[in-house]
Amino acid sequence: MDAFPSKKIFRILDDLTAYQEPTILQTVKELKMQLPVFICVGAQKSGTTLLHDILKQYNQVFLPKKKETKFFQLDEKYNHGLNYYQSEFFKNSQSSQTLGEIDPDYMYFDYIPERIYQTLGQNIKIIFILRNPAKRAYSHFLMSKKKGFEKLSFDEAIKNEKKRLLIDDSQKELYKSATHNYSYIDRGYYTKQINRFLKFFPKENMLFLHFEEDLIANREKTIASILEFIGLDSSLEQLDLDIKSNEKSQYKSKIINNFIFKPSWLSKLLKPFLTQKLRCHLRGFLLKKILNQFNTKPISTDPNEPDFALINKHYFKDEIIALEEFLGRPLKSWAKE
Repeated sequence: MDAFPSKKIFRILDDLTAYQEPTILQTVKELKMQLPVFICVGAQKSGTTLLHDILKQYNQVFLPKKKETKFFQLDEKYNHGLNYYQSEFFKNSQSSQTLGEIDPDYMYFDYIPERIYQTLGQNIKIIFILRNPAKRAYSHFLMSKKKGFEKLSFDEAIKNEKKRLLIDDSQKELYKSATHNYSYIDRGYYTKQINRFLKFFPKENMLFLHFEEDLIANREKTIASILEFIGLDSSLEQLDLDIKSNEKSQYKSKIINNFIFKPSWLSKLLKPFLTQKLRCHLRGFLLKKILNQFNTKPISTDPNEPDFALINKHYFKDEIIALEEFLGRPLKSWAKE
């Protein structure tokens, strides 16, 4: 018998070093878990709700009931892990369906591309919708104003934006988050956001759409190209493309508006009796689906609309040139609008 059983020890060490933790994708295969094959990551206020409302009509596509899951954005959700992601948002999907997700905040926050890569792998198809950055900024401002989060004028808001965004509060509740509500100009710097995704995903797995020229002016061809991109039949027979989503509007009553979008006595009253999930569903149905529809009116003309060409020239001139070079298509219409 050997005084020092070196061979046995080395064999044990070899076994230990050969062991590797299973990756998330290996776990997915073992559990036969169905997960998204495409994600539309934004940009915000660039037609993501319209795209969601069109694609959810297609029986071969499954999208979460709630458009924006925030799974890859919020730590409290992401830390629950893969089983939570699948069971919470995709449990009702059929094996014959192509799963996807649409969340315009995914494009903006710098830590999200790596999270998507670690969870879904590099073969995920990623869709970007890019809008005239000046018009996107103003549309974002109107949304924050409508929800009662913005007190400044548009001109004051963009002048104070850098100061407001000094602290990253992306994990806070929506109504408290400056990062979410006041990033009017910063979200328009598309190339830095796209480059973050290029660190993890090949360009051939990305589809870049022009909001004005593609989704609005050439919708039928654009939706067909999206379906082809995610590996589906591009037939549009079952889709109603002539729909409108998130039309420009303003509230009628400030009191009702604050009741809808800010913490209220209702949520405090129900808190001891209902889970957070049930409270959110109830509040969303009663307030946003009923009261919000009753309390809004469309805006036909906007006397306060800024000079978009001037904003693009001041803030986005170099960005537009860089984006033209990257996409290989002219964006001169943005500079003129």
